[in-house]
Amino acid sequence: MILAGFTIVRFLHLAALMLLFGCGAFPLYTKKPDGVLHQYLRGLVLTCAIIALISGALWFAFPGPALYTTVGQVLIVRLLLIAAALILFARKSIDAAWTAGAVFSTLAVATVALTGHAQSGVVAGAGLHLLGDVLHLIAAGVWIGALAWLLMLLSSYTQAPRRDIEHALAGFSGIGPGVVAMLIITGIVNSLYLIGPESALSLWRRAYGLTLLIKLALFAMMFALAAVNRYRLTPRLAIAADHGSTEQTLRAFKGTIAAETILAVLVLAAVALMGVLPPPTD
Repeated sequence: MILAGFTIVRFLHLAALMLLFGCGAFPLYTKKPDGVLHQYLRGLVLTCAIIALISGALWFAFPGPALYTTVGQVLIVRLLLIAAALILFARKSIDAAWTAGAVFSTLAVATVALTGHAQSGVVAGAGLHLLGDVLHLIAAGVWIGALAWLLMLLSSYTQAPRRDIEHALAGFSGIGPGVVAMLIITGIVNSLYLIGPESALSLWRRAYGLTLLIKLALFAMMFALAAVNRYRLTPRLAIAADHGSTEQTLRAFKGTIAAETILAVLVLAAVALMGVLPPPTD
């Protein structure tokens, strides 16, 4: 029961932290939402920050991350960074304070690598492994945050103007391939350290390896949907926009992005579970 509870808390914390960073960073590489749309984005980011704070504090209810341990001290720093981001994101406009909030949330995401296997003493070569873990987390946060905000834009709830949706989709399409490439490269680096060539063929025999295989399968499905969005739906949207009718293509985008989002939630659940399981190199 304790392990299950800790895994749930880890999942909530990781998901909220990824969304805090990813949604907060979204306006920095695409057209900034204004008016009502900014209020929706601001509300989403602030909600994620509060959930991240609460779930992060709940870590101390479980054995392990005591205040005097390295993990406990890193958690305190992370909570302070999240609190700082919360204050900065609370402003009613996207300005320098919002950018600073994105920086603080980026640092908060980076600290996750300091409480994972890269710093647990399980493997050697912690420097490169730690860097790969940080970059992997940041790339994942960009992708997950973008999915959440795009899905919100495409829902009828926000009643987002078509042009704002098109700008947001185009903005993420521009950096999407780089994000996926970063995830693949850093994922390979991390796997080499945590698994090792000698354990690669017997992953399914251990809980960690089996969970990793499930995560990879989920990621492959996300990658396939992202490829459909980037190389099929995005060109179709540009053609449809020239003819003044994009409703059908936007509905297709909503379906694929919703599917990607569900898969992303399952990936985060797998990551949360892997965080409490010993890797094959242990």
